[in-house]
Amino acid sequence: MGKKLLTPAEVSEVTAIPVVTLAQWRYRKQGLGYLRIGRLVRYDAADVERYLQTCRVEVRGQPTERGSEDVRVS
Repeated sequence: MGKKLLTPAEVSEVTAIPVVTLAQWRYRKQGLGYLRIGRLVRYDAADVERYLQTCRVEVRGQPTERGSEDVRVS
């Protein structure tokens, strides 16, 4: 199996989403998918990563790598 499972506190650290918000999302059946193992709540690390990718905002005209373009602000 080998899946990395995260606690709500660990997900909160990674995403900066408060633990209380994660609990509300579970109650409302929205936000991140989760696993309920008995009474335990766990999140699949791959699901968290996919969720973060859906939150990504692409900005046109910006370099994709830091330092790849010299930008001056005057």
